[in-house]
Amino acid sequence: MHKNNFDFLRLLFAALVVVHHCYPISGISEQDPLYYFSNSTLSYSYIGVRGFFIISGYLIFQSLMRSHGITDYLVKRLLRIYPALIIVLILTVIFCGFAFDGTAVEYLKNKSAWTYIPVNCTLIKLQHTINGVFESNPLKKGINGSLWTIGYEFSMYLFIVPLLFLKKFPQKIHVAVLSVLVVILFILRITLENNTNQLHIGVISLNTWCHFALLFMSGAFLSIIKIESNRFRIPVLIIASILFIALMRWEYFELSQYVIFPPIVIIIGAAAIKGISSIGELFGDVSYGTYIYSFPAQQLLMYYFKFNVVELLLISLPLSIFLGWLSWHLVEKHALAKKKAVYQKLKSWW
Repeated sequence: MHKNNFDFLRLLFAALVVVHHCYPISGISEQDPLYYFSNSTLSYSYIGVRGFFIISGYLIFQSLMRSHGITDYLVKRLLRIYPALIIVLILTVIFCGFAFDGTAVEYLKNKSAWTYIPVNCTLIKLQHTINGVFESNPLKKGINGSLWTIGYEFSMYLFIVPLLFLKKFPQKIHVAVLSVLVVILFILRITLENNTNQLHIGVISLNTWCHFALLFMSGAFLSIIKIESNRFRIPVLIIASILFIALMRWEYFELSQYVIFPPIVIIIGAAAIKGISSIGELFGDVSYGTYIYSFPAQQLLMYYFKFNVVELLLISLPLSIFLGWLSWHLVEKHALAKKKAVYQKLKSWW
């Protein structure tokens, strides 16, 4: 398998989200320093979450094209999202019991503690709180502020299912179809930008969905044109990086980032830089676990120790990565290893 930097980049993006969350969770500010430096156009979380969706589009579209069919594809996607998610939800409910402002019996009778897992497993609805938990924290009540993006991520997996038909056609058709989709999404994004009457399906808003879909499909488009092997990739990377820095304080940066940020992420990610391209082989893909465990871990640390932002950062970042490492080696890796067996079992039932 060709070595690349994607495991490192995903871990970096997850770490940026952890750093960003330190500020509101410690009560210092709703935003991190990059937000104020960039005139409200960027934040560490902004880079992290958008980077995730770009990489996801690049890799998941390739996974779709390699799949034997819809069942094979969906099995892989479900096993990637749900096992780790279910475990973190269960552990969250258990450990939140130790941060509950009441007795153990009262916690067991707490309806919101029992609904937390099934509601959040839907990915369409979200339950952000359990009554009586983290009431005294600087960021009151919020249990896991990272979960809201997972529903959008899974919706991207479903959105591209119809593109399976492209397997029957040559690459130029792939390029044409994805080009049209990206243009349509960009027009929708501009149209909906200042629309206050947003259509919602559960917690998923159409405007935000278009935003993430545009990033996701930009990654998919770059995989089709094979930007990683394009002879002009280095000049493209340099120009896009300069523009990204130069325009970060520009009022229209939000729209320009759809053009300049995806090639930066994919060109760097698809390369193989000695020392960081082997991160996945050494530690595993710990980014997802880091992402979903960090917020409740940070809230628990604040509940017990009342850290300042620096202390929270120094403790929670390595702790979150360690939890991500445990999640990969104890849950995610084993779930993904069963994808062929699950697919074959389902195939035998049809």
